This record gives sequence, C-alpha cells and structure tokens, in this order.
Amino acid sequence: MGLNGSDAQSAEEKAPTGAAKPFTTESGLTGSVATAAATGVDGPGRCAYDGKATAFAFDSPAGETLSWTFVGVRGVDDQVPEPTVRKILGTVRLVDSTP
Repeated sequence: MGLNGSDAQSAEEKAPTGAAKPFTTESGLTGSVATAAATGVDGPGRCAYDGKATAFAFDSPAGETLSWTFVGVRGVDDQVPEPTVRKILGTVRLVDSTP
C-alpha cells in the first residue's frame, strides 16, 4: 500500500485505520472488521498508488485467531468498490482441511 518505514510521515498519518466493528459472515463466523486507506503515496513502481485494506479477524472453534484480508489500490478507474469487498467478505467460511 505504499507505506515505507523510511517515510517522513508515520503509518498512522499515511494509513489511518477505521475503528474495528463487529461483523458476521453468511456462514456465521463472528469477529471484527476494520479498514485502512493509504494516502499521499508518492513512491515509484509498485507503491505508485494509494491503497486500501480491509481485514476481518475471528476466532476458530479451536480457539485460534484467524483473519481474512483484502488489499487493493484506490483512486483508479478499476478500483474494487467497497460494497463488492463486503460482499466477498460475507462469503468467508471455515473449511475442513484434513486430507
């Protein structure tokens, strides 16, 4: 998202994070979701655009803290709209990973 430890501005200034809010997926996973948006990105190459991230954290039935994150650019013509990100987030579910 164009954040670099050597930047003069702190991460909090360049990518303020919204307050975490309760969220429940369609499958019944309950946790918290928060969004951060990077602004003022001026680096070349892969950090040439402002970005946005949405993260969802929740506890598994086994007590593990798990998360799902969407990261994308913002301020471009083909930016993924927030309603689409939320629609995708709503489909997050646990799957049995045993062979």
